[in-house]
Amino acid sequence: MLCLALDTSTPSGRFALAERGRLVGYHPRNVTGSYANALLAAIDTLLAESGRDRAELGAVGVCRGPGSFTGVRIGVATAKALAFALGRPLHAVTTLEAMAAAMLAERPDRDWAVPALDARRGEVFAGVYRRDGDWVRVVAEACALPAAGWWERVLAVVDDPESPVYAGSGAAPLLGEGSDLRPELAARGEPGLRCWSAAHPPTAKALALAMASPTPRLGHVSPHSLTPLYLRASDAEMLRGLDLTPAAPPRPPPGGDGPAPS
Repeated sequence: MLCLALDTSTPSGRFALAERGRLVGYHPRNVTGSYANALLAAIDTLLAESGRDRAELGAVGVCRGPGSFTGVRIGVATAKALAFALGRPLHAVTTLEAMAAAMLAERPDRDWAVPALDARRGEVFAGVYRRDGDWVRVVAEACALPAAGWWERVLAVVDDPESPVYAGSGAAPLLGEGSDLRPELAARGEPGLRCWSAAHPPTAKALALAMASPTPRLGHVSPHSLTPLYLRASDAEMLRGLDLTPAAPPRPPPGGDGPAPS
């Protein structure tokens, strides 16, 4: 069964095809504008480069967030539309879960993963995951917190903060940099390579391979019930219903016409 996986949660788009437990095609694509124009073109390019077409798809998978509100929304909507139109199973995982699976696939010597995304507003989206066969299980649930708050959670569940793989746009705020490096990570003796990266891991590759596994573990969801996972309200939602009326009428410029002060 040919499986298509999409991750549009960040500008680092990830698209992959897998079949019978092997990767058929992989297309990382940085999107500087909106996925509205780029997503279907990226899917068709991936299929064409692999010598396949949409009618051959046996299942569709998507990372449902968190991440960019617009990117997540477009990716989820497109995956739902493809699965519904083709009558194929739809699989959905969180972006952080797919990140963790991809991170551990690249580091078979590690069992812990802490994916992190820059959530802005001084926060990161993060979670703590542990290897579980060819996928991962949740140890600390994903949420949006200030970086310091998430670091406390990591220390609470991981014996050695050097043991996990860290990756994603939120890794630097989470771990600190230079003189602001977390004290638990400083003064480690001889210099050595650490499992830290700001890059977005190959999430779609990990998801596609999990879907195409001879012993698949991922359940499927109805296109009618799948919703994006944002983890917090958008700016538009936070502003909805706020009274933006100025506290007092603006004063007219000197010499200008305007109401006399009362």
